[in-house]
Amino acid sequence: MIPKKKFYERPGLWKIVLAIALFFAFLAFILGWVGFGVPDWQAFRRNNSTVQEFYGLWAYCQQSPPLYSTNCRHWSDAANQLYNGSRPNFISTADGLITTGMIFLSLGLMTGIFAAILPLISYLAGVLTFLAFLFIIIGLPIFGQQSNDFSRLLGDTSYNKRYGFWLMVPTIIFSFIAAILFVIGAYLYQKYGFGNIATHAYTRHAHGGQQLLGPANILPGMPYGMRPGMMPYQPPPVAPVVPSLLSQYIARRMPRYYGPTTVRRTVVSAFPQPSTAGASGQPIYVTPAYYRPSVLQPTYSNSNSVNLTGQPVVTPAVRVS
Repeated sequence: MIPKKKFYERPGLWKIVLAIALFFAFLAFILGWVGFGVPDWQAFRRNNSTVQEFYGLWAYCQQSPPLYSTNCRHWSDAANQLYNGSRPNFISTADGLITTGMIFLSLGLMTGIFAAILPLISYLAGVLTFLAFLFIIIGLPIFGQQSNDFSRLLGDTSYNKRYGFWLMVPTIIFSFIAAILFVIGAYLYQKYGFGNIATHAYTRHAHGGQQLLGPANILPGMPYGMRPGMMPYQPPPVAPVVPSLLSQYIARRMPRYYGPTTVRRTVVSAFPQPSTAGASGQPIYVTPAYYRPSVLQPTYSNSNSVNLTGQPVVTPAVRVS
């Protein structure tokens, strides 16, 4: 009996986790770049003036009644008029940290998108997104605290944070959640998943995918997967496989087996060879056309022979070419 799998052991769960991580990373990406781009971070008024002044990481603005028209300049121009040629140090520090964090966040989001095809690089997406979280969470409090200290130092009658600053707060939260989910998704894929975002989860078992192994042996000598008191596993009946019509036709058309063929070595000799056609089934030896046999003619000597033994005397045959 196969034990019931827990919910986190589902082979397709990593896809859901990766999709949620991409959603939070995308939210952090949108909110972060909007907050980074606007100059509405710190607002203040000087000496009960009717002019509303505010600034962000890269620009300084003034808003005047009655039409409340807004005039903004980059810090390179505004610092020459207001802050002796350079913007305050805390703005430069926060700008460098948050810019680096937003770059890491963008890289983490792109890596997470590629993780849908190569799931294991979701680890890298988690690391990049976590680095973005670290840089932004360090840079934002620096700006928040020191901008208030700067306004108190200048004697501003009122000061407050604007929406650009507050957009970075959910950016920090969402980037942290995305980083954790990226790592969890990569772990679930490495542990229980397979394929990529386009792979169906049911193919793990139904279509020749990865198969779950049975439990380990409990006692030596027992069948695999058996426990004391456990009934032996009965495999499901397998339907007989009917051979195809082509296989049946080929099996019927196969030639009959006649046994191994005996190969006899043919020895070329000047003397005629006996026929072996009846014994081995080999063809009868054919004498080559160029062979010319010698003619043996018996000749007898005319000389008188003295027979002392009383036995007939036969003279040897003489070869005449």
